[in-house]
Formats: sequence, C-alpha cells, structure tokens
Amino acid sequence: MTSHLDILVSAHEIDSRIQELTGQIAGRLDEDAVVVGLLQGAFVFMADVVRGLARHGKTPRTDFLWLSSYGDAQESGGRINVLADLQKPIGGKQVLIVDDVYDTGRTILFAKSYLASKGAREVLTCLLARKPLAAELPAPDYLGFDLPDRFLVGYGLDDAGKGRGLPDICAVKT
Repeated sequence: MTSHLDILVSAHEIDSRIQELTGQIAGRLDEDAVVVGLLQGAFVFMADVVRGLARHGKTPRTDFLWLSSYGDAQESGGRINVLADLQKPIGGKQVLIVDDVYDTGRTILFAKSYLASKGAREVLTCLLARKPLAAELPAPDYLGFDLPDRFLVGYGLDDAGKGRGLPDICAVKT
C-alpha cells in the first residue's frame, strides 16, 4: 500500500505539533473536562492528545462518539449517522471534540450541536487536519495541519479500513 502514497506529514512533525497543541489546550481545559473522540478516524490522534495533555498536568475523562458519513467511500455521503453514543453524561461539562479531518464541516458541526444538546457547558474542537474547502467554515479551536484536498490515509485515517496504522499522514497517489 505504501508505494501508492505520498507522505505529507511525517511522524516526527506530528509529534512536534501535538506537543504545541496540547500545551495550548492544557491552559484552557477545565479539571473536569471531557475529551470526546470521533470514531473511527480520530482514535490515534486522540490517544496522542490525551497523553500530551497528561504531560502538561491535565488528565481529562475520555469518551467516544461514533459518527459516520463516509462508510467505505472516499467522499462523504452528506448524511451523519450516530453509530454509537457517549457512554457517560456530559451535562455541565466542558467538552473537547477531537476529530481527524475538517473538509465539508458536516461532521464536526453536527458533533458540536449534538454535544451541546446533551448539556455540554462549552464545546471546543481540535482537528488533526483541515482541507482547503473548510477554510470558509468556522475555524476549529485547535488545528494540527492545513493539508491539500487529497484523499488522506495513515495516523488513524483510512481507505476502506486500510492504512490507519501508518505513522505518517499520507495522500493516496492518483
């Protein structure tokens, strides 16, 4: 699979950026905050974010929200489905959503609204990558990288389930 990929962001660059991001986030995060990862693409990034926060003295509770708009396709179908909900209540809590790619904005905007409807006091967003289309949308609170409009794999991102374990963020060659 790797011969069909261009490395856009190396594992080293990812690690450095996460250290910067978690330093910024730790200064704003409440002691009783909840970090919510959007499955499946954000699980690797979220793990590194919560470990980075711990290095900055913050150990928030974690939870997951499994949303789907892609299925096994390379383009969003436009409809967001909740495949698995949060396991614990978030009423009155500050929530940090961790997601992988910000492109159409549908998923993150849905998640923000959904978590607010569950009583979150504040909903912050941390995105691994933003594609050019999302530049016109509301900016995330925390952003890892601006990347080109290409299909991304690696570091939790996948192509029909393949490539999630790659250490770098890569683009599929066309």
